[in-house]
Amino acid sequence: MSDLRVGLVAEGKTDLIIIEAALKSIFGNRTFTLTLLQPETSDSFGGCGPLGGGWSGVYKWCRQLVSMQEPVAGNSSLSGFDLILLHVDADVAGKDYPSANINNELDDLPCQRHCPPAAASVDRLRKVITRWLDLPTGELPPTRWVFCNPSMCSEAWLVAALYCDSETEVMVEIECNQNLENWLSQRPINEGRLIHNGRKRPAAYREVTPQLTNAWEDVCNCCSQARRFTEEVRTALA
Repeated sequence: MSDLRVGLVAEGKTDLIIIEAALKSIFGNRTFTLTLLQPETSDSFGGCGPLGGGWSGVYKWCRQLVSMQEPVAGNSSLSGFDLILLHVDADVAGKDYPSANINNELDDLPCQRHCPPAAASVDRLRKVITRWLDLPTGELPPTRWVFCNPSMCSEAWLVAALYCDSETEVMVEIECNQNLENWLSQRPINEGRLIHNGRKRPAAYREVTPQLTNAWEDVCNCCSQARRFTEEVRTALA
């Protein structure tokens, strides 16, 4: 059986590390090649390509795809992939376009709802993302596409893997915690501090990814959107 070819549109490069570790568990023994489509890896433009990073980069990538005037589902530039993953953290539901320097006449952000449940905001955010792709409101992602929306951020999946067996308070309603990155930045150095001085450390993320892969079932038990992502990936490949 040949390798699965997976394309990823993400907010950042540490999200790539987390999602790749999750896929290793979801795919089991099946091998795959993961290609980061956005943000681009380059030395220019701050290392994030001309569209920039963050959720605004994902938005611009979607609009650029639409501007090619091909159906999103059958876009020729993506024909080489078996699966397209589009990642936007659920905390984006609480953002607005001006904060990301985006000129958009739509009034669909912010769309955040009370958490728990995490799905309340995620469901509304997904409708926003479909509009970025010029899909009818409420339509499911195109065939071979899967939306990936960790709540509130992808670090929730990492924290769940590392601390699921502990009694730390951070595990209470972890999908509703908007301060996880700050909490991670304050962890003791001997715990392999993932975020230091406000900057994410990709090398530190990579060191703990085997734990995330091995504990993915626990992550899914703690994080409803991790379980949703797993189910939707498997459905897309069925």
